[in-house]
Amino acid sequence: MKEDEHVIKSGPFKGKKVQLASTSGIELFKAIAEEFMLRIFEFEPGQYLITDESSLHDFTGVDEMELVDIEGKIAEVYGIDVSDLKTGRLVEIFVRIHERESESE
Repeated sequence: MKEDEHVIKSGPFKGKKVQLASTSGIELFKAIAEEFMLRIFEFEPGQYLITDESSLHDFTGVDEMELVDIEGKIAEVYGIDVSDLKTGRLVEIFVRIHERESESE
C-alpha cells in the first residue's frame, strides 16, 4: 500500500493522514472480545470494529445504554467491576475477564 493512500484527498481534513489504532491487544483476547461484544452489546463478529484504543465510552447509546448501564451489565454477566477503569478501554476489561476465568480454572 502506498504512503499517500492514507492521506485524505478532499474536505476539511484534506492532507491529513488516517491511521487505524493497533489491534494487537484485541487480537490477544479475540475469543473474549467476540463473546463480550455479543453478550454485552449483541454484536456479532463483523458488526463492529474495535482497536486497542476502543473504550466503553464508544458504545454509550447502543440500545440507549449509558456508561453505568454497560458497567452494570458487565458486572452481571462477568461478575467483575470495571467502574474503576478511568479509560474504560476494552483491552483492560478483557484482561480482567481473562484473569477472572483463569482464577476459576
